[in-house]
Amino acid sequence: MKKVTNLMKYKHIRLKKEGALKVSRGLIDEEADVEDVQFEMEGSWDEEYEHNDMGFVVRDNCKPYLNYCQGTFCVFVHRVEKEGKEILEVPTEDSPLHECILIEFTGTYEAFYDNGSLELVADFKNGFLDGRFIHYSASFKKIREYGFLGGEKHGLATLYYPDGRLRSTTPWYQGMRDGNVLRYSKDLNQKITTYSYKEGKIYEISK
Repeated sequence: MKKVTNLMKYKHIRLKKEGALKVSRGLIDEEADVEDVQFEMEGSWDEEYEHNDMGFVVRDNCKPYLNYCQGTFCVFVHRVEKEGKEILEVPTEDSPLHECILIEFTGTYEAFYDNGSLELVADFKNGFLDGRFIHYSASFKKIREYGFLGGEKHGLATLYYPDGRLRSTTPWYQGMRDGNVLRYSKDLNQKITTYSYKEGKIYEISK
């Protein structure tokens, strides 16, 4: 099946499948829907071997290099024996392939733009996003910042406009919005609209 690379096209396909936007008591948070579709679309690209840096986290210019395998992010390591003990090391070009294995990644992952500047930093545990995730622009302004727990969004997420101003803050609990989502308008006055959620469902909008 051909991959859909246009966000709005992908969104319309999903909405057609699901029948409607996330609606509760007649309330709609369309930006939340777009964020969710974008996250799902990027996640699907992370699973592909040829992704052209379109995924949520996986990049070609990175350390260490991640592989998506059976639902987790993994890295290749060189298994060697030293003084009777098995040790896992970072493989080199000279490492024999038959001595390399794929294991679930735990640690800090970094990806870079072509000019060498940091694009994103993310913490992993046992192959899942776990801890901070920060995505930067080429001018080193934050684009978005999430917390994760066991691969699920957890904690406060913050999105930014290209000029660095706040776009939104969202409290997450185990993959669901839970609490007051604050969305800031793009104008200089930055008016705030509050979308109140409980266990992933919106129940109130206030300006």
